[in-house]
Amino acid sequence: MNLKTIREDVVNYMERLHQPDAGYGRYRFEPDGTVNLYASCDASILRTIMGEDLRATLAPQQREEWVSHINSFANEAGEYEYDSHSLYHRNGTVIGALGPLDGKMKYRFRGYDAFDSIEKVEDWLEQMEWCKLWGGSHHFWGGIHCYSLSADCTDAWRQRVFDWLDANLDPDTGWWRKGVAHSGWDQALGGAAHIWPIYQHHNRAFPYPESVIDSILSMQKPGGNWLGTSYLNLDALYGLAHMRSFVPQYRKVDIQESVERFGEFFEAFYPTYLERKPDLHNALSQIGAVGLLNQLDPEKFSDSISWTDIFSDPRLYQVAAVGP
Repeated sequence: MNLKTIREDVVNYMERLHQPDAGYGRYRFEPDGTVNLYASCDASILRTIMGEDLRATLAPQQREEWVSHINSFANEAGEYEYDSHSLYHRNGTVIGALGPLDGKMKYRFRGYDAFDSIEKVEDWLEQMEWCKLWGGSHHFWGGIHCYSLSADCTDAWRQRVFDWLDANLDPDTGWWRKGVAHSGWDQALGGAAHIWPIYQHHNRAFPYPESVIDSILSMQKPGGNWLGTSYLNLDALYGLAHMRSFVPQYRKVDIQESVERFGEFFEAFYPTYLERKPDLHNALSQIGAVGLLNQLDPEKFSDSISWTDIFSDPRLYQVAAVGP
């Protein structure tokens, strides 16, 4: 699969959604939609994971206008206003967009106050909705994970979080939370993908990588996907890539075959994808999955530049630099 063609297609599609007359970086969510926060954030992240260095390709004035547009959605509590996703998910998304633009948040994010001490963080983790972890983990990703990378976070706080997470893993499946029944088979994978980055970005060993690999491979459908064309495909590929880094020889052939089956699924799905006018957040899920195909098998899924993904790319998690 030639990823250069996909990259060029997506860039052209995004240009149709770009509305720079009132300032660079203003994007519509979809061709018939309006300019909004997530469209402009997703555009920054999409261009980054497809290999573009926005600090090099954009003039300072363009980056400043883009950052100013994103910050126009901020209130004094440091929350970014939008009618979808949680305030923590919005926080993580804004951090991911501002980092590649060399931007800063307008205000300090007060959402960290709920768990910013050792005394508070275990109670906060305990109250997460572990049975519906896919949605609940958005709070972890944009909250706990982002705070762990902030200038205010301490080593002792991070250690307490890792100790709690490790103790609450199910060694047989590799999923959180041990002893809690999930409301659906998709909840464990969709939720874990938002927690794994804290291990990756702090170079922390994961206790049961083999169990996660077994679980993910067992969930793949015969057609090559995991769940429709949603984010869960990206989550599964990220899990395989991250866990493979700990045990590179474990089920190596099975992982390769799994990646190839998903590649065949995506190759059949993609030709009419942009004709269906996807919104940019959906596009982010598809392009993130392509980025992981490039990482997992760069010979079969090739481009002249390297792709990344929304979970592993450190440019999307510059919390200390982005903080006001």
